Amino acid sequence: MPRVAYSAVPVSLLLIWVGSGCGGSTTRTPAAPSSCAVHAVGKRLVDARGRTVYRYPGYRVPATQIKCSGKAVWVLFHGGGEMSQEAYVGARSHDTGRTWKLLLSEPYFGVKAPHTIDAYSGPWTIVGERGAYFVGSCPACGRGTVSLTVTRDGGKRFRRYPLPGLTGFYSTGIRVDGDTVTITGRNQFRIGPRRRTISLTVD
Repeated sequence: MPRVAYSAVPVSLLLIWVGSGCGGSTTRTPAAPSSCAVHAVGKRLVDARGRTVYRYPGYRVPATQIKCSGKAVWVLFHGGGEMSQEAYVGARSHDTGRTWKLLLSEPYFGVKAPHTIDAYSGPWTIVGERGAYFVGSCPACGRGTVSLTVTRDGGKRFRRYPLPGLTGFYSTGIRVDGDTVTITGRNQFRIGPRRRTISLTVD
């Protein structure tokens, strides 16, 4: 079982890493450079010459997030939510965007991938060319559950870590320091601490 610790954190400290918006996050780990070999144009990813290298297989894309390190490029498309689930799709390229592998999706919306994040995707980050860390949530599961889905081998295997200490919170940020992952959350209710941080050791 992973070692987990959590505590309330002052707002001044949270500002170091907390992102905003759907899946927004920053990280202290120097994983991704400021620019990638591809960028999003609607439902497509295009390279520097404007050629389409990957196309979102769903219907609509309100938001697209791209992160890269070395030759590895990760993309997470957000297709909107309904029926307490989000139509997200995650893919990875190991060769700066020339070829792609579909790895993550919410299957309810018809896109089948080998792995899922959770009912909804949240903040995520990458470490090096092979590590990726995705926070997910299931708002309809009781008071709402939060989980962490991790790959450290470029997407060949993923492992899910439940985070019961963030029940009733929605995730706002993630950072990775070696084997330790720290996730921050904001309380969805008016009682208890407004913010909480969870730290766990991943294998």
